[in-house]
Parts: sequence; structure tokens; C-alpha cells
Amino acid sequence: MGIGKRIKEARERLGLTQNELGELIGVTGSAITNYEKETSHPKEPVMYKLFEALHVDANYLFQDVVNIPSKENDVTLAEYDHIKKYRGLDDHGREHVNNVLEWETTRVQSLEEKNIRISELETTLSSVKPKPEHVPIKNIRQKSEPQEFKTKDGKVITDEDAELLVARNGKPMSVEDKKRLIQLLDGIE
Repeated sequence: MGIGKRIKEARERLGLTQNELGELIGVTGSAITNYEKETSHPKEPVMYKLFEALHVDANYLFQDVVNIPSKENDVTLAEYDHIKKYRGLDDHGREHVNNVLEWETTRVQSLEEKNIRISELETTLSSVKPKPEHVPIKNIRQKSEPQEFKTKDGKVITDEDAELLVARNGKPMSVEDKKRLIQLLDGIE
């Protein structure tokens, strides 16, 4: 995205037409069209007026043109709008937003940890060879004691766990299998 697309994005966010923006900064609507299509570029005095009219700074308009490495604290226009709304809340509203952010952060971290555990199990179980007396998985329900595998770190994985990961003949696990595995993982310390 270049400066023209950033001008258009900021203009549309404010709900302005090209003619309305042109009137605000003292140029024609067709000049705004040319800026947005990058057929021409605004002169310095017009650029300053664009910053004011669009409520943006030079960093926003030029972020795609200048090769500045992104930083952890870079903020998009949408995120900036959220920050402005947050600042307008009272203490009660801020507390609610903070609680939701904390809950969501915890939820996402938990999902990431489970995905890491699934990957570890997939790696571990793909290298585990069943014992020669291993009963095929379809016949497990007939046995009184299910077969078990031990991982390198000493954890016990039952055939039911292994079925989720190994008995797929190289195919990716289904969504239902992943849900089942997550339920199993919840019980593993």
C-alpha cells in the first residue's frame, strides 16, 4: 500500500468524499483522485493540510513508502481508533475492557500451549513403534486392558491417544480428533 491508498483509507474512515476532502485542503476533487491513484503527489503545503484534515501524521501516510523496520509498538489506524475509544471510557468501562483483554489473552495462550503439546505428541508418537503383541486398534475394545505407549519423557499414552495421532495413515487429524485430543490433554499433568 502506498501513500495514495493511505490517503484513501483515512478519507473513507472519516466518511469524506474526494470533493469534500479537496474543499477542506483547498484542492479539487480530481486532485484527490490523482493523489489516491498516485498519478500525482501533493506538494508540501498540501501535505500538511492533509495531515490535519485526515487526522493522521506523516508516519501513517508514509509507512508503506519508507522502509522503516516495524516495531512492536506500531499501531494501525483501526487500533488507534480503539485506543481513542478506550480513553473515552469511564473507570467502569475500562475495567470491563481490561478484564476481557485478560481473559482473551489467557484463552489464546492456553490454545497455543495445547497446540504445542499436540505437536510434541505427534512428533513423539510418530516415532513410537507398538510392541509386536500389539492388538490392532479396532480390536482394543474387546481387550480388558488397553495397550499403552511410553514417551521419551516417561508419559503414558494409551491406544486411544495414539489412535488420534498415529492411525491416520499420514492424513491430518480431523477437527473432531483435535477436540478429543485437547480433552485428553486437559487431563495430562
